[in-house]
Amino acid sequence: MKKIGIIGLGMIACGRHIPELKNVKECKITAICDIDENKLKTVGDSLNIPTEFRFTAYNDLINCSEVDAVEICTPNHMHIPMATAAVKAGKALNIEKPLSIDLPSCEPLKMAIKENNVSNMMSFTYRFMPAIRYAKWIIDNGLVGDVLNVDVEYLKDSGFIEGRRLEWRFEKEKAGTGVLGDLGVHLIDMAELLGGKITSVCGFTDIIVKERQRLESEQWAPVETDDYCSFICTMENNVKGNFVISRCAIGKGNSIKFDVYGTKGVICFDMNNPNVLGIYSKISDISNERLETIDVPQKFHTTQEAEFVKMLCGEKCDIFPTIEDGLRSQKILDAILESSEKRCWVNI
Repeated sequence: MKKIGIIGLGMIACGRHIPELKNVKECKITAICDIDENKLKTVGDSLNIPTEFRFTAYNDLINCSEVDAVEICTPNHMHIPMATAAVKAGKALNIEKPLSIDLPSCEPLKMAIKENNVSNMMSFTYRFMPAIRYAKWIIDNGLVGDVLNVDVEYLKDSGFIEGRRLEWRFEKEKAGTGVLGDLGVHLIDMAELLGGKITSVCGFTDIIVKERQRLESEQWAPVETDDYCSFICTMENNVKGNFVISRCAIGKGNSIKFDVYGTKGVICFDMNNPNVLGIYSKISDISNERLETIDVPQKFHTTQEAEFVKMLCGEKCDIFPTIEDGLRSQKILDAILESSEKRCWVNI
């Protein structure tokens, strides 16, 4: 039985990590940490965690003897110090995306990993969506031929939520990037998984909602991170990519569409329905007449946390994301921001 400690009890921990972990019989959540004592009580009570294992200081959780592995679900600027402490303590970890606010800030973690061989995961959640896993299998087996281009959009209207205040995601010092790092990093990782390594980028970012009221007062302050981003990219083997990401797309609750075009077919999926996949293939009986929507076979179904616990038990899937993948994606995020600022192509 693997004992898991969770640092940060916000939306991503309570909405994904904890529910998924509760469905994995080989693990147990044994400790939690948050600076908000109300969250500690609510979550701790719901999980029946003894009060002595409810921490307000993350180092106390990391060094707890009842914790085998640490899940880091905090704002971006806290990822590196927390992950570095976990690595130095010899604890396996799962860290939320993006890895940090920029690539240079990742250096302490890179050094710690070189000196301490610990198991780790990067929370690239969409790698574990059934449609993605099936698409990867189809592409790897040549059923759409050679990949030509990847077209992606991630559109939300959450930037227009009435009364939404200046939370940490809108502060550059804490978030690094806005919608690009929060949502776009998933698309970057999926594109490289399905189409190959990105080799250069040309991007544009913008801030649509310029000001928001602070959390602790009625004072208005400037938004510092992007809530719109688009970029094109070149990839290995002359593959091209087109990306649009926004949280200011009116009428779009959470629309994630991904199209991969090959020389012999096309794959399409919408992450609002990750259990089905659209496919047309000239060289397979999966779909040889027109684009059809099919159910993803059961063998491609899993969850991020189930795969994390399997890794802790010595079994790692072939597309398992690690901090190394997080570092690469961070490098691409930085390049897109540089491209937007300088209005030029940037090589990766």
